[in-house]
Amino acid sequence: MPASRVATVQDARRLRPTGDRRSLVWSLALHVALLMIILLGGVVIPHKPVPSDLGIKATLIDPDAVRKMRRRPPPPEVRPAEPPPPDPVVQAERERQRSEQKAAEKRLTEQKVAERKAAEKKLTEQKAAEKKLAAKQLAEPRAADKEAAEKPAPEQRAGDKAAADKVAAEKADAQRRTAEDKRRRTEQAELARMLAEEDALLAAADSGALAEYVGLIRQKVERNWVRPPGAAAGLECELYVTQIPGGQVTGVRIGNCPADDAVRRSIEAAVLRASPLPMPANQALFERNLRFVFKPEE
Repeated sequence: MPASRVATVQDARRLRPTGDRRSLVWSLALHVALLMIILLGGVVIPHKPVPSDLGIKATLIDPDAVRKMRRRPPPPEVRPAEPPPPDPVVQAERERQRSEQKAAEKRLTEQKVAERKAAEKKLTEQKAAEKKLAAKQLAEPRAADKEAAEKPAPEQRAGDKAAADKVAAEKADAQRRTAEDKRRRTEQAELARMLAEEDALLAAADSGALAEYVGLIRQKVERNWVRPPGAAAGLECELYVTQIPGGQVTGVRIGNCPADDAVRRSIEAAVLRASPLPMPANQALFERNLRFVFKPEE
């Protein structure tokens, strides 16, 4: 062995222990440090949980199955079934419905046309009425102007009015005179009638006919009197009776009568029951207002 090679091997052997010692020193130092850390407080090393779903799922495909699927013939084509022939009854009903629908649509169209024509007619009539009214309003001022032009002057109108007033006054005066003459003749006729009746009454009184007429009335009243209990004997009561032509009694009033209310009411009832009263033979003796004395004891 050459001398240089021997020297190199020896040098390497000398150097190797030095490296081992260095590694040992570092190892000891590290263990000492870890021991001190554990002793002083401990070192908490976080622990990460290992997820449980880290498994890999895989699907195995059989190449033979794939080849068989490729060689499989396609499925037969499915054709839709032909619809059955329509039912004649259903078809007829559908035709009828279509016909009715068309008829309804036609009627609706005709109605709309009629409504449109009516609206157009109404609009035309309205326009004509407005035109007529406008023409009338335009003609009225013209007619008023024409009437004003045809009227006489104020002086002429005043003269005509005075003449008309004079004629009216003369006519009213003539009517007044005629009415006065008629009233005067009526009063004279009524006066003559009253005088004639008075003369007839005087003549009848002289002949005793008036006393006979009043006596007939008094007797009929006394015959219809029903004496009430307690009526005094020798009773005399003054009666005022109102009658109408024909003798119907319209009113009874008792004047001087020394009797109580019951007797008075019985006398009034007797006069009403005696109605109608006897009429005189001479109509001139008829009196609407009679006065006589009721004496039932005679």
